[in-house]
Amino acid sequence: MSNRPHDRTTFATPTLKLINGRIGYYRKILNQPLDKNNSKQVRQHKKLQMKYERDMKIRNLLNRAIKHKYE
Repeated sequence: MSNRPHDRTTFATPTLKLINGRIGYYRKILNQPLDKNNSKQVRQHKKLQMKYERDMKIRNLLNRAIKHKYE
């Protein structure tokens, strides 16, 4: 990441990159068919679903913060 004067970098920029990568992974895993008989897989699916929802909330907050900073 370069710090040229015209770059719009904040603490949120690298954080958003990480979160967007994780969200893509979560979507890929959550869209796979779920075996309801496998309790471990059901537990892991619920855990990933919660992480996905949390990261979506954080991403929305960061996007809103960036939007307001550069208005």
